[in-house]
Amino acid sequence: MTQINTDPLVAIHQEASRLYDSGERSPDRILSPESAVWISRHGLSLQFVFDCVDDLARYGEPSVEDFIALALQRAAFHAALPPGAAVPAILTEPELPPKAEAFDGIPWLPRIVRKAQAFLEGNLCDEIMYGCAGDRAFLKKHGLTLPGFLVLSRQESFDLASIRRSLRG
Repeated sequence: MTQINTDPLVAIHQEASRLYDSGERSPDRILSPESAVWISRHGLSLQFVFDCVDDLARYGEPSVEDFIALALQRAAFHAALPPGAAVPAILTEPELPPKAEAFDGIPWLPRIVRKAQAFLEGNLCDEIMYGCAGDRAFLKKHGLTLPGFLVLSRQESFDLASIRRSLRG
């Protein structure tokens, strides 16, 4: 994984949380221009920052530590791309497997695997969050974390059968 200093991520999360707590509810205004540039340079989006801060404020998760771990994984994936590599087309809600779709009797698995892949590739639409409440509930049920599932999914090349074998329950 590319080593980047996590201090800016902590500061960005704090900045976004302060703005959110003061009433800001627009992803485009959740960070200063300087912080927004830093985020973009590392392959992250304002929507990702906003979603993490919004869910933490409303539901108590994802934690700051999970935010940092997710950001580091996305940044490392982004940094490993060849210069000028094309980002795949944005993955929209209708293109995702439905929430109830199951693999080997496990609902949500096809959806979360595809969301994890799109998050790492940087082409998940703004309306969908990798790490939403549904993802978190699924992962808790199977003894995994948001960052841990990204690692697992990537190690298993996003293969449903391989990932299924690693799940508890």
